[in-house]
Amino acid sequence: MADLSDIKKELEGIVGKGNCLDDEDVLGRYSRDASLCPERKPDFVVKVKNTAEVLKVVKLANTHMIPVVPRSSGIGFYGNGIPEEGGIIIDLSGMKKVLKVDTRNKWVLIEPGVTFGEVQQELKKHGFKAVNPLLPHKEKSVITTALEKEPGISPKMHLDEPILTMEVVMPTGDYFRTGSMAVPGAPADPAAIPDETYSDLCNSMGPGIDWWRLLTGSMGTFGIITAMNLKTMPIPKMRRLFFIPFAKLEEAVEPMYRIQRKEIGNECFILNSQDLALILSEEKSEIESVRKVLPPYVLTVALDAGEWYPEEKMKYQKEALFEVGREFLLEPSNTLPYVPEAETRLLNILDQPWAGDEYWKFRYKGAGASIIFLAPMRRIPEFIHLMQEKAAAYDYPSSDLGVYIQPKQRTHACHVEIGMSYNPEDQAEKEKMKLLFDESSEALVNAGAFFYRPYGAWAQMVFSRTGNLDPVLKKVKGILDPNNVMNPGKLGF
Repeated sequence: MADLSDIKKELEGIVGKGNCLDDEDVLGRYSRDASLCPERKPDFVVKVKNTAEVLKVVKLANTHMIPVVPRSSGIGFYGNGIPEEGGIIIDLSGMKKVLKVDTRNKWVLIEPGVTFGEVQQELKKHGFKAVNPLLPHKEKSVITTALEKEPGISPKMHLDEPILTMEVVMPTGDYFRTGSMAVPGAPADPAAIPDETYSDLCNSMGPGIDWWRLLTGSMGTFGIITAMNLKTMPIPKMRRLFFIPFAKLEEAVEPMYRIQRKEIGNECFILNSQDLALILSEEKSEIESVRKVLPPYVLTVALDAGEWYPEEKMKYQKEALFEVGREFLLEPSNTLPYVPEAETRLLNILDQPWAGDEYWKFRYKGAGASIIFLAPMRRIPEFIHLMQEKAAAYDYPSSDLGVYIQPKQRTHACHVEIGMSYNPEDQAEKEKMKLLFDESSEALVNAGAFFYRPYGAWAQMVFSRTGNLDPVLKKVKGILDPNNVMNPGKLGF
């Protein structure tokens, strides 16, 4: 391996002197994220401007057998962009082009540095919006969010997997495209493919295997995405939010199933009083008082009506929702106790990233950790009770636990997110949170919760229970990354 000073000179020759950084302050910032994962410094941070530079940096990494770790967001929550073995962090956040908007086929082609605020602003000009998660961080990359399988707030089947095609720099430094972006004779510019070939970039399958399924959740161990087209939605002409409160989560199970079976509305999710208070409180000092007056759990349903007969559609959706309400002796409402303007406030922010300086999940104590998994709606109350028991054992108030439940594919399964707040300046509290986080995760895995994103401490919990999956993935890793330079140490590799 060459001396680091020689590697730095080569990197500067690729990206320019000002874009290859190795001073301690910069390396320190890139050694951590918002997760509880331990800090580890890279040797260099390289800010790239285009795919050609990414290719050259990855090829250099293979020549010198030095790790590369891709990072495109200004914020991380799972430790994915923390280098396990030093090396080069490739910062893709400067690649911010929205390359093409296709309103006919309902997709947008973007680079990895594009955030939700930026893509929503561009799509709005065309009457469309992105499939966004619940109030994402303003520095979170859209592509990173899709690769991390963060669920959108719509449970519709066709929106559950938003990725269509991708441009990928493979671990060997080779250039690759997936799905119908790999059409023979395609031009170098992916945005020009629809105009110069017969491909509309809508087919996500192939070439060969389902690359989009392999690459999602892989934390940059199988390749670096430099362009991706994702599904979009038309902005509705009419939209109303309805809230259904519940004293117990068990009471929400059958109404949720019934609403989704009838395909009522678009966005749909459940928040407990803690998470609702974090979102709806105007001031941080109000969080506890707002939480105390809100219902323990609230199911939120958005009724959308588009370009065809919007009044009629809104009318029959509302009738169907209230029919379910009567069946279970519930009354959907546009207001919440002591927060009568809740509908207006949520509608104004639901399609945007969180605008505040302090992220909503961190508002209570300054930082937070979330345990995320998939589960059938019927079993979620059991898992929440288990989490409350674990929290009590660590003297963590169950009222401080945030609960977010997002149905996927019309409630075939649900994404469950249990949030825990802590003071990041209190080292003892932080260490205690790490113990609670790990022990609770293990207990939930043992109880049958499906951890579909095996990040950080979850990797060992998941792979130790999946039979041949771990050796098979390692074999795939060895084929795609023979020099083991692409984010080594992640996913058990």
